[in-house]
Amino acid sequence: MRRLMLVVLGLAAALVLAPTAAVADNATHTYMLEMEGANFGVAANGDHVTITGHVNFSVNPKSAEGSGSFTHTASNGNVVGGGSWQATDLLDYQSYGCGIVHFPEGDVILPPNFCGGKVKLNVTLTTPRGQLPATMTVICIIGPNPPNSAFGPNRSEGAMLDVPGVINFNHTAGGDNVIMQTS
Repeated sequence: MRRLMLVVLGLAAALVLAPTAAVADNATHTYMLEMEGANFGVAANGDHVTITGHVNFSVNPKSAEGSGSFTHTASNGNVVGGGSWQATDLLDYQSYGCGIVHFPEGDVILPPNFCGGKVKLNVTLTTPRGQLPATMTVICIIGPNPPNSAFGPNRSEGAMLDVPGVINFNHTAGGDNVIMQTS
């Protein structure tokens, strides 16, 4: 009888909490992605990209507004090109949570609105040769749920930039960024 009562209470609690979780997933939140320091990406051929800037973005509905600069450097260290970028759309935001960074040496507690995650944006690159569409992904490892690769030899913080038909900087190589929840 006691076991049956526990099962019934457990099911009742699950039913009460389930709608709350669904509502939380549909909440409207706004964020500011700050990349004041350089964020790096690497292409398969060894070329590097350095990206700075900021983006204000919203989820539910998705929107993004922001800009910055980028520099493309060949694997030998010579600058190949660069210019500015302008955010046009938020494609996806996967939150890792807020307020904490896990390090092997111990956790660092941050303000509760300092968040981490993966921000994927459509951007327009403006170079001396013209404009190009691209996809930029920025990863910040703040939060209690960063990817498992965050602290391995292939640390995941930084930026990736895919310029279709030109080059794909599809690996992160470090960076200095933070995502701040503004509402």
